[in-house]
Amino acid sequence: MPTAAEPSRRERKKTETRARILNAAIALMAERGYDAVKIEDIAARADIANATFFLHFPTKASLLTAFNEQVARKIAIRLESFALGAVEKLELVRALVLDEWSRNGELLRKIVAEAALQDGGALIASSESLTALVAAIVEDGQNAAHLSSEFDADLVATTLVSAWRASTIQWAATGDGKAARRANRQALDLVLKGALPRTS
Repeated sequence: MPTAAEPSRRERKKTETRARILNAAIALMAERGYDAVKIEDIAARADIANATFFLHFPTKASLLTAFNEQVARKIAIRLESFALGAVEKLELVRALVLDEWSRNGELLRKIVAEAALQDGGALIASSESLTALVAAIVEDGQNAAHLSSEFDADLVATTLVSAWRASTIQWAATGDGKAARRANRQALDLVLKGALPRTS
């Protein structure tokens, strides 16, 4: 019987299938370009039925959620190997997210642009895994008195990730990666200056 910490066989299979679809989609889109890849192509490469794709992703743009989940998992594993405070962890999350995104920059720009046009709610939902990771870091920082407990950890995380998402949408529209990196850094600084413990 699986424990709460141990996903069931069904959940593991679902996660593996989503990862296979995502990896197939990214590989195909890198080879042919975003617009040239059809759902049928992704399904064939992932060795699944077309219907299986739609069980996991309603559109190509919804692949963004799976990508962000994968990034959040990778970052969580990396963070386990570092003995860092909350502020350093948040800076590392910011840098690692940007690194992961820059590996598939042009492709992700197109996915973000399409997702922003299709459904803003889906775009917000695509960041849930990253928001949860940031909230856990903030809560740990509050428990260690490295960050103020005056603010709800979920609110701090939502504020930060929302600012990062806004800079990502701007990047998708303009292609200005330098401005997006600067905005991500400034958003973190802004949140941290408001979240640091008060000295008086």
